[in-house]
Amino acid sequence: MRFILNYIYNSSYQLFLILVPIVTLPYLARTLGPEYLGINSYTYSVTYYFTLLAVLGTTTYAQREVAYVRDNPEKLHRFFWEVELLSVITTLTSYIILAAVILFSDKYSLFFWAYSIVVIANIFDISWLFIGTEQFSILAVRNFVIKMFSVILIFTLVKSRYDLIDYILINSCSTLLSNLLLWPYIKQMNLFVGVKHLKPFRHLKGTLALFVPQISVTLYTVLNKVLLGYMGKIKAGSYFDNADKIVRLTFTLLTSLSTVLMPVIANEVAKKNTKNVNKILRQSMMFSLCMSIALFFGFLGLSDRLVPLFLGSDYGAVKYILKVQAFILIPMSIANVVGNQYLVPLKKSKQLNVSIISGSVINILISVPMILFWGAEGASYAVLISETLVTLVQLWLVRNSLSFKGILSEIVKYVVAAIVMSFMIQLIQRFIEGWPSIIASVVFGASIYFISLFMLHSQIMRMGKKLLKRVK
Repeated sequence: MRFILNYIYNSSYQLFLILVPIVTLPYLARTLGPEYLGINSYTYSVTYYFTLLAVLGTTTYAQREVAYVRDNPEKLHRFFWEVELLSVITTLTSYIILAAVILFSDKYSLFFWAYSIVVIANIFDISWLFIGTEQFSILAVRNFVIKMFSVILIFTLVKSRYDLIDYILINSCSTLLSNLLLWPYIKQMNLFVGVKHLKPFRHLKGTLALFVPQISVTLYTVLNKVLLGYMGKIKAGSYFDNADKIVRLTFTLLTSLSTVLMPVIANEVAKKNTKNVNKILRQSMMFSLCMSIALFFGFLGLSDRLVPLFLGSDYGAVKYILKVQAFILIPMSIANVVGNQYLVPLKKSKQLNVSIISGSVINILISVPMILFWGAEGASYAVLISETLVTLVQLWLVRNSLSFKGILSEIVKYVVAAIVMSFMIQLIQRFIEGWPSIIASVVFGASIYFISLFMLHSQIMRMGKKLLKRVK
């Protein structure tokens, strides 16, 4: 029951994160325009690397380790302050390097300084403690309030492309405030007690092991945005970023499941309940593929009409890019289960690193020529190839230790149901125009998809029935 409530809390907030850009992105796309949105994408992407250096794999590592020691107050207490001290050290180091880079930068320095606040904010980010102890309600409520406040500020202060600096400061300061608001809860958890002889660097090896895949992932998710900006393709960077943003925002519904399951699986591993781990992973894989396949076919059918309505007439190039990017949802959903829900809790960092580094190396080799010849479309192809390779390598590496028997027949049912859904979407768009066609396509398309799965006797529908009964 606790797991279900945690998923509801987390997925509700992730759904809110999807709804917020649905409101703000069309406004920002028209207010800031492709060029200034491109500058925002470029400066954020560069700064993001320094944020990663500040985090240094701490978040994922700490979530997992807290799940292991959460039933032991003394160990939890010591672990919290050791990781926090390590976070202060890595963050200050990263910020000094970023400051040096900005001082020697001849373009966009003001925007870089504004985004540097996000790096400093990492010192106060202790969300990993609440995820590891499965207190998702605290995170969800806090994030919801801060995000709502930032949305109000965006519509109040950002009125033209020259207000880009205000937009960046709103985002950066809201991140800082969101992290600060978690600290009062530390007193309630009795963690504000002094601990002697802290050894923060004993966690460095564990965080570095998870930093390698994180930095490697950015080499095929963020690097292309940096390359587009560095090559002077600012508008192309905006087109790529908007398509990528839409796809990855919808993917948060799947990562929210991973966020909830990771500490659950880590705890089951600590208890040596191998059978439960395999059962949870199989169900998670079915759910992830069911959703990602539906989303891919949905984007294929809606992109041509959705993009001009959502972003405006200046973003016509995003239509095709979004279709390419949407396919990434399928390999990403598989890798999310195998990597984040299996390899991370079981401390199989080597296998995780091999898969992600493989994708990173391929992306580095193909991104520059593909971007030079095809711009934003080339960047999309490069990411698609890299994400697919990561997934294939992970599946190969776990082939002897993890079994998803019967999943293939389920996938066939998902594809059949998605094809039926796409016919419904095309039919709706013949008779309805504008936003009503998008809304009708989503509502009736989703209904047809799940009705089709029910008629095909899909296991995912039986899982859904059992969960509903448990909630009741």
